[in-house]
Amino acid sequence: MQVKDFLKKYPNDNFQMMTPGGYVDLSSQQAKELLAGKPVAAHPGESGCKMMVDAEELLMESVLSANWRHGTCYMLTDLSQEAEPQKEVDGMLEHDKEQKLKERIKAGYETYIQQLKTKPVPDLIEMASEIAAAKFVYEGLSVDGVMAEYADYLLQFENPFEVVRDEWHMAQEYDHHEELDHVLWRMADQGIGESEYQMAENNAECPSLEQGVTMC
Repeated sequence: MQVKDFLKKYPNDNFQMMTPGGYVDLSSQQAKELLAGKPVAAHPGESGCKMMVDAEELLMESVLSANWRHGTCYMLTDLSQEAEPQKEVDGMLEHDKEQKLKERIKAGYETYIQQLKTKPVPDLIEMASEIAAAKFVYEGLSVDGVMAEYADYLLQFENPFEVVRDEWHMAQEYDHHEELDHVLWRMADQGIGESEYQMAENNAECPSLEQGVTMC
């Protein structure tokens, strides 16, 4: 695939290109300007040393590989080869799957939020743990590169967000009573909160914490 076709396919991405003429760094806006025929600056890897590259020459080069990290596409290009100008570039398939999955995740989350808006406040309070799980899953799956390994599996589902949210929420539901009992024992044993919180006026009937606390 030629550079011009690649840039058109990903109009919102930033690019760092390793070309035969040097390194070329492009924002999404600069990529659009390149497609419009504006020459760009290239450098040999050292700051302060730049040369201008003709737009047509660069756009005709072939993209050999591409790798996305944190919203930037790192490309390796070479002089144009006539054969198979639209050939899939190494790295594109995985990236496109991940983008498709991100779109489904976002759509699923937005649908979920709209559903929450129709529920009364008491129901929302009861759903607090589920809502927290939903937010955690959405934010976690929105990070670049997180879903690449599981894209094929998750794309099987019409609403992958719902599937992961429900499973994560279920995994967080376990009995916390023993943990709460331990926290309460530690608080009472160490007198936690006595200097930080207002004390009740009539606490004469309460046994002194100085007597200690005995665990069963």
